[in-house]
Order: sequence, then structure tokens, then C-alpha cells
Amino acid sequence: MAPPATDSGRVKAQLLKTRATLAGAGIPLPWLDAEILVAHVLHSSRERLHSHPDRLLTVAQRTKLRRLTRRRAARVPVPYLVGEREFYGHVFLVTPAVLVPRPSSELLVELAIDWLKAHPTARRVIDLGTGSGAVAISVAKAVPGVKIEARDVSAPALRVADRNIAHHRLRRRVTTVRGDLLRGARPADVILANLPYIPDALRRIRPKELEYEPALALDGGKDGLDLIRTALTQAPAVVKPGGLVLLECDPAQTRRIVRLAQGHWTAAEVSVHKDLAGLNRVVRIQT
Repeated sequence: MAPPATDSGRVKAQLLKTRATLAGAGIPLPWLDAEILVAHVLHSSRERLHSHPDRLLTVAQRTKLRRLTRRRAARVPVPYLVGEREFYGHVFLVTPAVLVPRPSSELLVELAIDWLKAHPTARRVIDLGTGSGAVAISVAKAVPGVKIEARDVSAPALRVADRNIAHHRLRRRVTTVRGDLLRGARPADVILANLPYIPDALRRIRPKELEYEPALALDGGKDGLDLIRTALTQAPAVVKPGGLVLLECDPAQTRRIVRLAQGHWTAAEVSVHKDLAGLNRVVRIQT
């Protein structure tokens, strides 16, 4: 006996169909993206999909799912499709105006939190290239009393950051500033920087997903260090004596950044820290 026609519209069938389409397009982890998209269309959780596999999607929901699946197959990042991204245990609004927060950046947050907890009188932080505000907000939520200036050159990015700051009810402790790196910044105890660091030579061979993310937040010039080099030049006049500077970078850039840092702070303690993938990811400068 043939199955009822409506079976193709149930969660289980839609998950299989979406997964097959994404796998055929060469999408990594197609099962995960399929679950995220189906859950988004149903305003549900991924866990609930498996506990209710016979739930029937409406015609409108199936139409929306097909559209999202086509866009994902074209390599549009999932967070842009669903409008949010989880980072450091929190959910953030994400639009194409900002870089998608990545797990590798959680190391930046962890190092900042550890230092701030060990230095209870240090409470002024600057977050350079804040984008969605994920790093600044995550630090603020973990360290009560910290005041963070979230800086970015992009006005559209700062609008996204402002929405996230309001959503997490941190408007009194996290403020956005549109500015060119540290120019005009007041003294701070900690400077966090997740600046563009992709070299020109890698722009043509980078994953297609990155084509949908803002170039302003990715492209670091000829060697990938244009903005990092400028920030390091400006930082000594901004970071307080005994303060901390944390720079996220590409693993291949750490040695050059260490040398640059040592040129600006001859007596500083400069170290390199690995992310969860075991890759050199953050240069830590204890001034």
C-alpha cells in the first residue's frame, strides 16, 4: 500500500529531503544544516524535531523551507538564513552587515574574562571591530561591572550590535562607537581586537560562504595585517600601564604579530594561545 500523500510533508521526510539536497550540493554537515533550517521554519528546537517526527509542515512552511534550502545550497551561511547565531552560550542577531561569530573567537572572550576576574579594579574594555557585538556582550555578561566600548567603522554593523546589546539588556554597560580603530579612544584596561586578517592572496581561494560576509570585516590587505599593524601602533597610547591587549589572528600570522608587539612594548609579556582546534589563534600582550 502506498503511503499517504501527506507523509512527504512530515518532519522526518522533510529532514531527509533537505539533507539530500544539501549533501548533493557539497555542503559540509548537511544533516546539521537540515535540522537547523527545518527547526527554524517550524519555530521549534532541533531536539523537538526528533521527538515529533510526524509533525506536518504547512504548505507555506514547506515553500519557505525549499527557498532556504536553495539558498544554503548556493552557500549562503546558515546564520544569515535564520537570522541568528549562538556564541559563547548566548544567541545573537546576525545579518549580512556583520561577520558570523565563530567558535575560534570564544578564546578571545575566555582570555579577557580570566584576566578581568584576576584584576577586579580593571573595568574599562575596548572591543575593536565589534561587528555583531558578540565578543563585547559575552565578556560583559560574564564580568559584572565591566564597561565596554564596542568600536567599529561600519555603521550598519553597529546597528546590529546595538540591537544585540538592547536584547541582552546591557545598554548601560556596553556602548557602541563608530571610529577608525583606536583613534580618539580614551584609556582602557583591556583592548580586544578581532580585526580583518585575510591576506589578498587568499581572497580568491577562500570558501564561497565568505563571499556573502562583509569584505570590510574580512580583508586585511596584502599580508592580512594592515589593520592589526595600525592597531598595535595606536594601542600603547590607549592601554593603561599593566593592561592587556588581545589580538585574534590567522595561525600563520602569530610570529609576525609577536615581533610587532615586542617592538612597541619591549618589556611586555607576549604569548600565543591556541583555540579549540589546536591552532594558534590569539596573541596576548600583558603590558
